[in-house]
Amino acid sequence: MNIKDLPPLRALVIFEASVRHSSFKLAADELHLTAGAVGQQIRKLEESLGLSLFNRLPRQVQVTDSGMIYYRQIVPALEQICSASRSIRTQRRRGVSVTMVPSMAAKWLAPRLKDFVTRYPNVDVHINATQVPVSFEQEGVDLGIRHFDGKDPGFESVLLLADEVRVLCSPRYAAEQGLRQANDLSRTTLLHTSIHQSWSAWFDRFSTLEPKDYEQIHGIWFDQGMLAIDAACRHQGVVLTNELLARDELLSGDLVEPFQARMPLNRGYYLIYPKRRKLSDAAIAFRDWLLEEFH
Repeated sequence: MNIKDLPPLRALVIFEASVRHSSFKLAADELHLTAGAVGQQIRKLEESLGLSLFNRLPRQVQVTDSGMIYYRQIVPALEQICSASRSIRTQRRRGVSVTMVPSMAAKWLAPRLKDFVTRYPNVDVHINATQVPVSFEQEGVDLGIRHFDGKDPGFESVLLLADEVRVLCSPRYAAEQGLRQANDLSRTTLLHTSIHQSWSAWFDRFSTLEPKDYEQIHGIWFDQGMLAIDAACRHQGVVLTNELLARDELLSGDLVEPFQARMPLNRGYYLIYPKRRKLSDAAIAFRDWLLEEFH
């Protein structure tokens, strides 16, 4: 590699942002520069390459054909530089970043974190609780707990817990509605959650109700499982969830299983991390602790 052939990295970063935004001004805003400074760097890059990268229009800039070819060639290299830099920072830091759904973070992880912190007092733990799968590369995440079928070619997937759902409600609600079998749920309010969207399959398996019948049952929809569990504790309906998320409520008696009709799912809770990434010592410690807690 001849170092003299390399344009300034700063100019390449500015060029990438300018193409992405089709605007020098928006690129300047993102990079905390002035539009004039962006334009100056683009001109220097054009002079270095001996070609025009943009057509300057009255209110925007438009990348030229040659500019787009160059853009497509350099972006993978810039992404590789970013990835390598993040990887080095991850290896050097003493923290671990973990992503999972909010219900899992609140109902299972939070009560147990003290044990990990006690055993590894020098490891900082960062919890990213979100319903949406995050980019491990862009967000700097080390590990994730995902509720799915475990099949993703880009990740190592280790099953933590196979999932099985059951009907739960408060003792008062069960008594008021006279809940003794699956068909009795026709007179209840169904509490739906984004993580366990299994009511239809449950009715098909355990009741004699037709789809047209159970689809008419009144329902409330929640984007987080812990909100539906809380609603069930407050006598607002029946929730279809698992023992992992409702363990405390079952132990306290706030929730009961009015009748036994448990349904295994083809999904479960998996520990995941990118196959191509070497885990830091902190991430390895947290991974091993998770596996110990579940197994």
